[in-house]
Order: sequence, then C-alpha cells, then structure tokens
Amino acid sequence: LAYAAALALREKLRELCPKEVDDEKGSVETFRTEMQATMAEHPEKKHDFTFVRMETLRRVTGDDSIATQVFEAWFAQRNRPRLFTGVLDALRALRAAGLRVGTLTDGNSDPTTMEGLQEVVDFAVSAADAGAAKPDEKPFRRCVELSGFAPVEMVMVGDSAEKDVAGGKKAGWRAIWVRPPKLERALVGSAWDLGNAAPVDGSGLADAVVDHVREVE
Repeated sequence: LAYAAALALREKLRELCPKEVDDEKGSVETFRTEMQATMAEHPEKKHDFTFVRMETLRRVTGDDSIATQVFEAWFAQRNRPRLFTGVLDALRALRAAGLRVGTLTDGNSDPTTMEGLQEVVDFAVSAADAGAAKPDEKPFRRCVELSGFAPVEMVMVGDSAEKDVAGGKKAGWRAIWVRPPKLERALVGSAWDLGNAAPVDGSGLADAVVDHVREVE
C-alpha cells in the first residue's frame, strides 16, 4: 500500500512539475527526508501526516494547487488497500460474535470509506484525531471512548511490537502481535517509515502471537 501510494505521488509530480523537482525531491528516500524536515520544523504537528505531507508538497512544488493535486493522487491510492486473504471474513466473524471492530493508525487513511472495510469497521481513530501517535496513550484512550468498553476489555491487534503491542499494553489493553510476513514489504524500518524505527520482535510483549489476522478468531 505504501509502495503503491509513493508511486502515485511520484507519477503526479512528474506530470505537474518541472523535471528538476522530480529529480531532486521525487524519490521515496528524498521525499521522506523532506517530510522529516517538516516534522522538525513543526514538532507540534508531527503526528498529523496530512499536514506534514501537504506542507512538504507546498515547499517542494512551490504551488498550492499542484501540492493539492499531488496529495489527492497519493491519498486516493492510500485508501485502496490490498487486504490479506481472509481478513474481511475474520472481521465479519468477530462482529457476528458481538465484538466491536475499530481501527487505529498513525497515518491518514480512512477505513470508513474503503470498500469492504467500511461494512465491518465500527469506529476509526488516527493520530491526527487523537493529537498524538502510537505508542502514546492518547490514541488508545480515544479508541476506548468510541468503543464504549473499558480498557481491560480492549484488544490491540497489530504488526508493530513497539507501537501496537507495547502501546496497547501500556494503555491497559491486551495485545496480539501479528508477525509480519517475510515476503511482504514491511513498513517499519523501510524508506516509508518516518520514524526510522527498527523492527522489534513482539513475542515477549504480546498476550498472543499469530501469523495471520484470521487466527485472531
């Protein structure tokens, strides 16, 4: 998903900007550096990736209209995820069993608008909504508010041991670590990871470890 969205962003830059803009700022690595510069300049907004990306695009392109068009191309692709086989069936089964399903992301994708997911998601929280990114407790507390349940009744399911598992446990939740598949592009530690994080094994932190979301049932 991150890879496809990055490609969409660069294609739009090439379409709308002079060649030197794409040559100097268009690569994933270079654009990440530009976004990190924006985060350093605006530390109070570093958790709001819509602001960070838009502000970076304005600086890089020098044009509000172009920045908006490039962002929209990126965002459209960002909201077209390729779900793992069995994910929707697992979520439907959990809801049928009486559980509420919510999403918590540091990014700005919106599952409530995504085909397939919008039918099985009861609430969605982003870092921008909560005012902080995982593993800060603020986004976890916001999920608790929207769910109507107590922290001890919440279960975090995620593939980041540091952000999802440790963050959830700190907030009083139980946590299930989904071990990232070896053959897939992982976000943590990649060129798309703005935090420069290193992958962490969640086996010793989580209440349970699975290899696929469908095992959560």
